[in-house]
Amino acid sequence: MTEPTTAALQAEIERLRDELAAARALAADATAYRVLLPEAGGVELRVSRQGPMHGSGWAVAVPGYGGGRAWTREGWQESISALSVDRLFCWPDAETAIREGREALGAGV
Repeated sequence: MTEPTTAALQAEIERLRDELAAARALAADATAYRVLLPEAGGVELRVSRQGPMHGSGWAVAVPGYGGGRAWTREGWQESISALSVDRLFCWPDAETAIREGREALGAGV
C-alpha cells in the first residue's frame, strides 16, 4: 500500500473545499428543512424561513392533524396556521430553530 503524495492530498483538500463552498451556497438559499429526530421517536421537525420581503425569522413546527404544533417563545402552540407571523417566525436562524425544537421535544409535543 502506497501513501498518497503531497500533491494528491492537496488536490483532495481543494476538491473538498469546492464541495463545501457549493454546499454552503445551496444552504444559503434554502427556505425550509425537514429534520428527522430518531432520538425523539422519529419525530419530524419542519423548519421554515420567513419570506424575505416580510422578515428574516425562522419557524419550527411538528406536523400533525389540524396544522400541527409550532415551538414559539411562549411554548408549544396548537395549529400553526392560526399563529401570527411574528409569533411563528420567532427564531433568528435555522440552527437556532432546530436546536430550540430539539430541546423543546423534551417538554412534550
